[in-house]
Amino acid sequence: MPICQHCGYKWSWKETFVKMFTFKNKLRCPSCDSFQYVSKKSKNQFSLILFIPLLFLPLVSFGVPKGYILAFELIVYALMLILMPFLYKLSNKDEPMW
Repeated sequence: MPICQHCGYKWSWKETFVKMFTFKNKLRCPSCDSFQYVSKKSKNQFSLILFIPLLFLPLVSFGVPKGYILAFELIVYALMLILMPFLYKLSNKDEPMW
């Protein structure tokens, strides 16, 4: 779970999950109201994680039914959404992606 770099407050899963979908650059700490930013490392991990379920698409060429692949990909996406708050790391300053 993310930890505020200013006050050391450990965010809950629910707080983190809700903040993931605000799509804002700055996140306000629920404890001290200071602004926090998603770290560069976390941003890079999230961009790569989203492509993992697409690795199962070549299974179509091996004769696996498309319904099974689609169901498996939906399950993997759901699991990723549940686990993403655990990968969040925060920073005091906005770090560029490059």
